[in-house]
Amino acid sequence: MRISNWIPSQPLPQFADKVTSAAIVSHHFFPISPRTLERWPLTVRRPNKVAIYEVDELMRIAEQKLNAALAYKQAEA
Repeated sequence: MRISNWIPSQPLPQFADKVTSAAIVSHHFFPISPRTLERWPLTVRRPNKVAIYEVDELMRIAEQKLNAALAYKQAEA
């Protein structure tokens, strides 16, 4: 398994592979796995046969998914 070379203290890159994209979304929004991104409506570029995503588009879609998620209050014990 690949390890992301992005860490939260770094600025966001313009493009990122699946592992790095999943790390970015997991840090800013909600936990996801790299395979989850295969089902998102993202534009994929494949230089050297590696899936690369545009981070601006990735962040936009992640925010839309978070805003569209069901929100509710849990009952107090």
